[in-house]
Amino acid sequence: MREITGYDVIVVGGGPGGVGAAVAAGRSGAKTLLIEREGCLGGAATTMLVNPFMPCTTRPKDDKTPCRLANAGLFIEIMRRLERRGMGALNKWGAGGFDDETLKLVLDEMAAEAGVQVLFHTTLYDVERTDGAVTAVLAAHNSGPLRIPGRVFVDATGDALLAERAGCEIMFGNEEGVVMPMTLFFVLDGIDYGVFPWGELKKLCQEGPAHTPALVNTNLSCMHRSPAGLLYMNAIRVPGNTLDPLDVTKAEIEGRRRVHNFVAWMRANVPGCASVRLVKTGTHVGIRESRRVVGDYIITGDDFSTCARFDDAIACCTYPVDIHGQAQGQTTIRELPPDGYYQIPYRCLTPKGKTNLLMAGRSISADVTLHSSVRVMPPVMNIGEAAGHAAALSLPKGDVRAVEVRALQKRIRANGGALDPLPM
Repeated sequence: MREITGYDVIVVGGGPGGVGAAVAAGRSGAKTLLIEREGCLGGAATTMLVNPFMPCTTRPKDDKTPCRLANAGLFIEIMRRLERRGMGALNKWGAGGFDDETLKLVLDEMAAEAGVQVLFHTTLYDVERTDGAVTAVLAAHNSGPLRIPGRVFVDATGDALLAERAGCEIMFGNEEGVVMPMTLFFVLDGIDYGVFPWGELKKLCQEGPAHTPALVNTNLSCMHRSPAGLLYMNAIRVPGNTLDPLDVTKAEIEGRRRVHNFVAWMRANVPGCASVRLVKTGTHVGIRESRRVVGDYIITGDDFSTCARFDDAIACCTYPVDIHGQAQGQTTIRELPPDGYYQIPYRCLTPKGKTNLLMAGRSISADVTLHSSVRVMPPVMNIGEAAGHAAALSLPKGDVRAVEVRALQKRIRANGGALDPLPM
């Protein structure tokens, strides 16, 4: 088995959380390796076509109260780099539309500038461990199996795969073990935006789904017009177990069928869509929910409701509780109060019983309600960024719990991060 050695921090997963972790660790001076199963960075934003980045500001109390930005740091740096290329923009709610091909390039550049070694087309399948610590990850590449030792590891897989293989306690789904449905995102061209019914399309979709096969289990969550004039759509939901390979395969196949049906329905029924054309679907079906680790603290829906604050905060979030149901029209949205936000404690990133493992992204220690809020890409990126800084700070003592929280918070703020929302 080939060995790849010489790295302090091993980050597994190159989505928003993994990029945040790897770039932060690299900029902190740690020798960092980022392992990604695809051929590009960005995860859901690039391979699944999730676009835009969801809103990340406080809701104003009145017309005179400005919004404040909850997710800053690397998220804002990425958006500014896209804006300079004319390929991304933030709106007043902090939602960020972007061109996914340009985003791939931006993330490559940021990883290289931080001194991060990226390893594409490589998939984690197991770990080596002693009591309380991971010593190496075992990964598959088409050249053969790889053994990759390190000093501290960051699980940014989105599925808590590294943590599960390391023997961590895992949560999955709601009380019945059911997770939110999957969605195949897609991109359209050929739309006449002069007559396209932006405000009415959701209503059109909701009318008559029982007798319109193209609209079965649609949930038009969001649409985004890219800088190139393409329309990115989140509209197709397919239920299933996101850890069952047969269910995920079925979702990919069924999702494609439903997308084609939906586009045909748009062509026949929606103003401005007579010449609409399907450009592409996501390389992977979008997964909202998978494994979650049990950490030193489980952040909960009650913490959301009370706008909780924590002494060991490493990020904050303003996105609502957003639980997609399995059937037509089943979506639960619960907003924070005006100007409300909650903080995310460092203890949610530290799996119980592991000294050199950190979580980044949607798999942090959270209950099913809070997870539905913190799972979107802007907070995921900031959580990853905090994990990367913490990984670097943990190296002298070899224990992620030995990190001085005040030093971690200082480093997050020094790099533009927010523990409390910032002025826009």
